[in-house]
Amino acid sequence: MKKIYFRTDGNEEIATGHIMRCLSIARACTALHAEVCFLMSDETSKTILEERFLIPNEFNVRCLNSDYQSPETELPALRKLLTEEKGNWLFIDSYFVTEHYLSELKRLCQIAYLDDILAFDYPADLLINYDVTYEPNCYHKASQKLLGTSYTPLREQFQNVSYEVRPQVQNILLSTGGTDTYNVAGELLNKIFQSTHQTALDNYTPQKDFAPSALPNYHYHVVTSRLNSHYEELQKIAAANPTIHIHENVQDMASLMCQCDLSISAGGTTLYELCAVGVPAISFAMADNQLTAVETFSAQNIIPYAGDVRDSFSDVLDTMLAFLNEQSSSMEARKKSSHAMRAFIDGKGAMRIAKVLTTQ
Repeated sequence: MKKIYFRTDGNEEIATGHIMRCLSIARACTALHAEVCFLMSDETSKTILEERFLIPNEFNVRCLNSDYQSPETELPALRKLLTEEKGNWLFIDSYFVTEHYLSELKRLCQIAYLDDILAFDYPADLLINYDVTYEPNCYHKASQKLLGTSYTPLREQFQNVSYEVRPQVQNILLSTGGTDTYNVAGELLNKIFQSTHQTALDNYTPQKDFAPSALPNYHYHVVTSRLNSHYEELQKIAAANPTIHIHENVQDMASLMCQCDLSISAGGTTLYELCAVGVPAISFAMADNQLTAVETFSAQNIIPYAGDVRDSFSDVLDTMLAFLNEQSSSMEARKKSSHAMRAFIDGKGAMRIAKVLTTQ
């Protein structure tokens, strides 16, 4: 039986997407009869991981008691663990790794690294980058490479999803990240429910007039977590508006997406999940590592891009509302978008990665 360690983290500073995509691959490995163990830097990351288990104690989890921003401090503990237990693979998903860190661990077992920032040429046995675009020439030191959207590590629930484009828009998904540092969800909802502003339509040409005042009639499903520093504000907005629904620690995201007719999402794995389901969406960025994906999705006419909230927050919000107006007015536009998205992602990337890990 193959033994695979997963090294990742999640906290108020790190997007929970790192944990979620590792869980997807870990579950696929388990389905292929591998033994899986998670290695986390501290108790905060350990707790966030365990909150996302499908069942209690789904995976063995160990705490390294290290600084997640300085992975080299945990090298002694990892050397001891990997020497004594002789795992087959160490799968790493962290932006803080160094070339020295990877090289040292590569002496002890096979190293897999999941990349989406092209920080340096990673000395790994297996390099995974599922971005829409990637630069294979950056990966000379990787022995084997799995590149492109075929290796997007989505959860099993995103395979063979049945989605219907409905005649009328009723439900809208807001996925702004577990921490939502810039309070995009809160500010957008405030604009919808409290403002009488005229939505900017610079980037869209609506097929018919559609008054912004109709937007409050929809149901808004906000995916967030208690790591969101604006969590209490969101709760207050929802308490005052019964069409706003707050969702935390969603286990069956595919089903929630299937209930929705449109979506607004930050760049990240959620965009790939929306494609697998087929929910027409618009994206935005709030971190550098999201820029390549959101811009390329837009360039390929898969998911339009509203912009970077760090550059022009108000313009980004207005572009999002313009998108909701246009898409709400045309079922044909939503059908076209949905079909293009579903043709782009098949949801089987996690299993493809797991097959490599469990056979080598």
